[in-house]
Amino acid sequence: MNKNFRLTANRGFTIIELLVVVTVIGLLATMAVGAYNKVVNDSKVAKSLALVNTLSTGKSLFVGDPRTTAAMIATFNGGPDRNFAMIAPYIRVNGSQPASEADLLKLSGLPSSGISITVGTIDDSSFGGSNTDRAPTVNGYGL
Repeated sequence: MNKNFRLTANRGFTIIELLVVVTVIGLLATMAVGAYNKVVNDSKVAKSLALVNTLSTGKSLFVGDPRTTAAMIATFNGGPDRNFAMIAPYIRVNGSQPASEADLLKLSGLPSSGISITVGTIDDSSFGGSNTDRAPTVNGYGL
C-alpha cells in the first residue's frame, strides 16, 4: 500500500492542471497588454494636449505683447500655419525656443512624421477683422 502511494505522489501535473495554469497566464498577459496600451494612448493624449496648450499660450502672449500691432495680427491670420515664426518667440519647450513646427515637435518629444499641427487664428474683431479665435489642433497623435 505504501508503494502505491509513492507512485501516485510522483505522477506530476495533470493535463487539466496545466491547461488551467496556461489559461490563467494567458488572461493575465491579455490584461497586461490592455493596460499597457491604455497607458501609451493616455500619454499620447497628454503630450498632444500639452502641445495645444503651449501653442495657445504662445498665441496669447503674441497678442498681449505691446509691440504687436493690428497689422501683425492680420498678417498672422492670413496664414497662421505659414506664420509660425511670428509666435515662435513666445513659445518655450523644455527651455528652448522652437525655430519651426518640426523643431517644436522634436522639442516636445513627438515624432516628426504623421503629425500635423494647425496653429489656428486669432480673434481680430476688435481691430475690424473677421477672424474668430480658433484653437490650435494636433492631428495624428493621440487626439
